[in-house]
Amino acid sequence: METIFDHNPTDKELMRFGGRENLLKFTEKGLYEIEDNRLYHLGLLFSGRKDYEKANSYFDKIEDRSLLKTLVQDF
Repeated sequence: METIFDHNPTDKELMRFGGRENLLKFTEKGLYEIEDNRLYHLGLLFSGRKDYEKANSYFDKIEDRSLLKTLVQDF
């Protein structure tokens, strides 16, 4: 199960997700078991790194397209 933690996020990058502790709680609650959540976070991580091609490759795999509406709020 690939998550943003597989891509060595910096503490600054993790702040976009509420910080490391918030993401660990997210993981502990099983919310990363939902594939769309993982894909969304991976897309955000790479978007923040300005690797839009890779970001879009993750966003394109999201099945719940309504999740992408929140992307606008993230920017």
